[in-house]
Amino acid sequence: MFIYLLALVVILSMAYYKRFCYRRRRKGEPPIVPGHMIWGNGEQFKNDAIKFLHDSQKNHGDIFTIRFFHQRLTIIADPHSVEAMSREKCFDFDPIQKQVNMNVFSFVLVNARKMIKEAGKRVRGSHLVTEMRRYAVHLDEAFNKVSQGNNNKNNGCIKNDEDNNNNNNNDAKSHCQETDGLRKFVSKTNFAAMFYTIFGRSDDQVFEPQTVYHCFDVFHRYFNYLWLGLPIKLFPKAIEALTVLCKQPSSKKILAREDLSDYIRYSTEFMLAHGQSEQDIMGHNLVYLHVNYNTFRLSFWNMYFLLSHREAYDALKNEVSGMIRKKMESRASDETGPVVFSIKEIEEMPVLDSINSETLRLCSGVFMVRYVNEDCNFKMNNGQTFLVRKGDRVAVYPPAIHKDPEIFEDPMDYKYDRFVDQKFYKNGKQLKNPIMTFGTLCPGKRYAILQAKWYLVSQINKFEMYICNGQTAELDISYHGHEILPPVKDIDIQFRCRENYQEITMH
Repeated sequence: MFIYLLALVVILSMAYYKRFCYRRRRKGEPPIVPGHMIWGNGEQFKNDAIKFLHDSQKNHGDIFTIRFFHQRLTIIADPHSVEAMSREKCFDFDPIQKQVNMNVFSFVLVNARKMIKEAGKRVRGSHLVTEMRRYAVHLDEAFNKVSQGNNNKNNGCIKNDEDNNNNNNNDAKSHCQETDGLRKFVSKTNFAAMFYTIFGRSDDQVFEPQTVYHCFDVFHRYFNYLWLGLPIKLFPKAIEALTVLCKQPSSKKILAREDLSDYIRYSTEFMLAHGQSEQDIMGHNLVYLHVNYNTFRLSFWNMYFLLSHREAYDALKNEVSGMIRKKMESRASDETGPVVFSIKEIEEMPVLDSINSETLRLCSGVFMVRYVNEDCNFKMNNGQTFLVRKGDRVAVYPPAIHKDPEIFEDPMDYKYDRFVDQKFYKNGKQLKNPIMTFGTLCPGKRYAILQAKWYLVSQINKFEMYICNGQTAELDISYHGHEILPPVKDIDIQFRCRENYQEITMH
């Protein structure tokens, strides 16, 4: 009896392998990277994605096919061919967003293209200005909250060594030192501000920033497995976290909030008008939170690199202080209140922009993926043409490009001024877009980067901060495939409010 069962298992395994895993390369198709019989190249990618892809490029050229379980990705490793990939009509993003929505968040978005297009307008143009003002207000409130906690605990005071300027009325503020985890600090300030900007404020004790942050921290560990199609039942902790994340107010209660973001208001009304359920709306809300959670991770790494490279910290502090000083000097003698920054001014700060770009270069882990609608002859930038098979996925993995020593000198090192007045080349040709993050179709890319930048400006203006005892944070490379990689563990920081800092705000 045992022999028959064993034979059945072997037959079924071989049938599965032949149906889903085995592939014979057709003439004109990209090379296939060898991998495990069942899970393909998943383990190689998980162990060290950058090394695996660089080795594959060295062995097989600028285009090759890898496999995760039953899903095949044709990787375009040539940065000059990314634009051609994004324009190719055979490559479609719609099936990818449907796959993520269903596999990870269990909903289908009706009339997705129209909804994404129209909702995307709510984080651009005049809406962008409105949302950034809201974010700045919520961030200031979050900073005040951690400062008040600092006042109450009174863990000892240290004398300030330098102030932004002396023309203000904040002398009465406490300057007592407080210890916290850097991730905890960023979650209580940046993530909380983003959360309230999205959903508005309420007295809800479950759907609130810190509960959501902790649950997303757990749920994100399983994101790659879920979007590839593994059932969530295999991951009890993911189920537990998702159960809490779904304890959201009803759409009626959400829409009643006056300070609800334009994006959530429009998308919720759109989904209701198309007959979608409360569960669908909750799923979509989690997708949007998922994107913002990655902005939180970006802010963590921005702060970590600044604190661990004091020359970068000082350079940004000088840039921010200089702008504040210049604005104060141009004020009328009787003018008071916060110094106002515009979006244009934030985007034109060269040191700030370089710091954010360098962090993205080192910490991003996102795939840019498209579904292949039909057999397609894809032409690379060098003139070569390859057959890409219907039903596969085609992808660019920007982190592998970001770590290419032919493009970036000492690519594993942090250089805060790497992008100040610099151009980058591959094979003698300039790269049009050396930093590729958030995906080419992300409507909120500018909004997310602005939030990350304003967080740095506000934080460095208001707080003095140090890493405790020379602690270091490491990127968890097992999470490659996520938008922004998390750290292996948190680090401790000491912080306090600066004496005599000048209040600032966004216009």
